[in-house]
Amino acid sequence: MNQMIIIGKNIQLLRKKMDLSQDVFAKYLGITREEVSYYENGRRLMPSALISKAAALLNVDEYDLFEEDPEFQTVNLALAFRADQIVQDDLPIIANFQKIVRNYINMKKKNWQ
Repeated sequence: MNQMIIIGKNIQLLRKKMDLSQDVFAKYLGITREEVSYYENGRRLMPSALISKAAALLNVDEYDLFEEDPEFQTVNLALAFRADQIVQDDLPIIANFQKIVRNYINMKKKNWQ
């Protein structure tokens, strides 16, 4: 499968799991909703800077977005934010917090080995 399609499908799947609209996701990334649609449908390759930013919010490693087989994804959805309404200003804070938690978990794993 084409890399653009794989990344797009993974982003769309994870965005929907977080219950984020394309509009909200686009505003967080600093792009238009139409661009999100192009990326999710595999019509454009998402720049690496946007992949990094998207992965942080979606609480996955960037490499997970390139995984073709969802069965083998190492997607860590351990953090579930439950709220009646998440506002746009919350997204960068959530992404940063998730990155800290992922780094902490990775550090703990390395110390146990």
